[in-house]
Amino acid sequence: MSSEHELAQLTRQFGAFERATFEFQNLAPDFVEWVEKLTRRRGEIVLVVPRGQQRVLLHTKPHYPDQVYRLLTGGVQPREDAADAAVREAYEEIGFRPETLQLLGVLENIFWVGDKKLVYPSFVFQTREWRGEPVTTDPDEAISGFRDADALELRGAGIHLASLPGGWRDWGRFRAAAHMWLTERLKF
Repeated sequence: MSSEHELAQLTRQFGAFERATFEFQNLAPDFVEWVEKLTRRRGEIVLVVPRGQQRVLLHTKPHYPDQVYRLLTGGVQPREDAADAAVREAYEEIGFRPETLQLLGVLENIFWVGDKKLVYPSFVFQTREWRGEPVTTDPDEAISGFRDADALELRGAGIHLASLPGGWRDWGRFRAAAHMWLTERLKF
């Protein structure tokens, strides 16, 4: 998890925010490899970009299974402030530079690899409403589509992620957690 010092700093900067913990066990070997790479980063941001009419922006990539759309996410670099990462990722993934952010929560994702505990925080930031046309500015991002989703559609995206079969099962369960958590808290 993020250090208590970082969490206290985020509280001073953004005010109170929620914390939640999600645990993932019995992981498939190929997903364990992905988690071990993922947890070398100090965490990720999850971007909630309101689009008007009580909708948020989702994206997909060409290598995802059919009909998989999810919230935007991106890694927090080693010495990077989580809020700075949110602004950077918003620009890289959709061409938007948010002037203000609200920290909705910090999700502690715990992956159990045997008896080894790997912790990976997700910092959930909401931007102000943005109705611009999303354009990926980072050539390394393989985003192939966007769509807007209301709370029901966001919940449906989470359910779809959580029910992915085979080699996508563990990844989908991990990605679904933030969607389901957010669905209960959306306030536009």
